[in-house]
Amino acid sequence: MQYYTGNSELDKYIEESLSILFYGPAAAGKTTLLLTIAGELCKLHPCVYVSTEETLHYERVAKNPDKYEKALFTEAYDYDELLKTAIAVSALKPRYIFIDSINSLFRLEALKEGSVEKLAFITSLLLETVERNSGKLFASAQVRSSEAGEVEASGIKILDYYFDLIVSILIDSENKRILRVIKSPVKTIKEAAELKFAITESGVVWYV
Repeated sequence: MQYYTGNSELDKYIEESLSILFYGPAAAGKTTLLLTIAGELCKLHPCVYVSTEETLHYERVAKNPDKYEKALFTEAYDYDELLKTAIAVSALKPRYIFIDSINSLFRLEALKEGSVEKLAFITSLLLETVERNSGKLFASAQVRSSEAGEVEASGIKILDYYFDLIVSILIDSENKRILRVIKSPVKTIKEAAELKFAITESGVVWYV
């Protein structure tokens, strides 16, 4: 089994999924998780990492450039620009694609005509690209409060349709990150208990 995050239970879910989504509030550790996974995969395989909300820590990447030797980093801060990026990425034929976050620009234009269709097209295009190259799509998502008062990813109905594995991240009173598997295609794996981790300068540290 491929090493992704360093947590064997979570890595089992990732191994069996084509598309993986982490959602949670700001500073929950979504970007750190994506960079941790990218640091394992992009040493050997072609990757594209797209940032849409200025969350990419280039100084962290610069400290370990060998981990991201085959990664192309790019940014898109406009919804139409993100669409153009998705089209361009498909031509590059990366095995793994990371997008942080996939719904930040959608949130700004959610009520505009065609915004839902655009998010669906972007996601399906990225999925088709990694599937064609026997890879995976990893993404983070911003959250909002639902009508029931619960925290959910913006555009969750669309994201739920396209992502096999959906993981929520919250921060507890002790500043530990709590990870829960919300959706998984793996029916034979025992449902994950709460997984807790901390964010350090070196990345993710899991609590036993």
